[in-house]
Amino acid sequence: MNSSEKIEILKSRIEEVLRPLIDRDYVLLELPYYENIGDILIWEGERHFLEKLPYRCLYKASLFSYDSNYVIPTDAIILLQGGGNFGDVWKRSQKFRLQIIEKYAKNRIIIFPQTVFYEDEAVFQEEARRMAEHKQLTICARDQQSFDLLQSRFQNEILLLPDMAFCISIDKLAKYKKREQNKILFLKRKDKEFKEISPGDLPFPVMVTSDWPTYERRFVFNLIMRLSEKVKNVLARMGLSGSCWGKWIDFYADRVYRKKMLKVGVGFVSSYKRVYTTRLHVAILAILLGKECFFLDNSYGKNSGFYHTWLEEMKNVHFVE
Repeated sequence: MNSSEKIEILKSRIEEVLRPLIDRDYVLLELPYYENIGDILIWEGERHFLEKLPYRCLYKASLFSYDSNYVIPTDAIILLQGGGNFGDVWKRSQKFRLQIIEKYAKNRIIIFPQTVFYEDEAVFQEEARRMAEHKQLTICARDQQSFDLLQSRFQNEILLLPDMAFCISIDKLAKYKKREQNKILFLKRKDKEFKEISPGDLPFPVMVTSDWPTYERRFVFNLIMRLSEKVKNVLARMGLSGSCWGKWIDFYADRVYRKKMLKVGVGFVSSYKRVYTTRLHVAILAILLGKECFFLDNSYGKNSGFYHTWLEEMKNVHFVE
């Protein structure tokens, strides 16, 4: 199966399952105002999906810009960002997610597709207990393993869906593409999800080794975002309301930051002839761009889980065991 056929199948699955659930105005929370271009791709896919619906986004924010004084209407649906931070590895995101779930017990809440991983079984069971108290919570799992984990502990509605980045319009990405060069990229993540790889595990010769460009060098738009968040934190410590500053952060993130991050990410991946990656969304972006891609796993099986759930029959996507 080629890339365009697979993209259409995955996008159709998301639309068929989620469209009936989002039947009114909504808020979109936990947006990724940070350097991970992969999470920006998820946000972009969510935007493209939601723009097709006849409902309004009443409010959107990251966990940094979120205004705790803003009251979400009881009849609004709360949508929480998808990704790979459901569990106890990326604790700040999970803490925010739980706060929203417990604060808005009467709202319908949908967590967009997530990979699930817990290192501590006790934490897993406790969070399952807390989320079970919310009777209108739907959790979307991003791979079969995550789905099975949630089904084994959680009493909420659990759905199996692919990553939201597959909802991005290909035409949207095309304007950011760069001319392909005869180079091979090894995208090697630098964070705590990196799985050590010995030279003998790599089935390829010399190439360009890099993480996302936003982790390799400084960009002005990243510095502006970080400075904005620091100002909001200072205001909070002074006991001053940061709601107006939070609105500025949300405006900048949506109108400037998101677009700049997309341009950097697409330009980066599109310039390589072949891509090897330890990051899931470099593989997904390569698929969206019609490139040959080779997957290597992360530290806890996120990449292999996604590949074996959705991508095994693709001709130009391979998994390096």
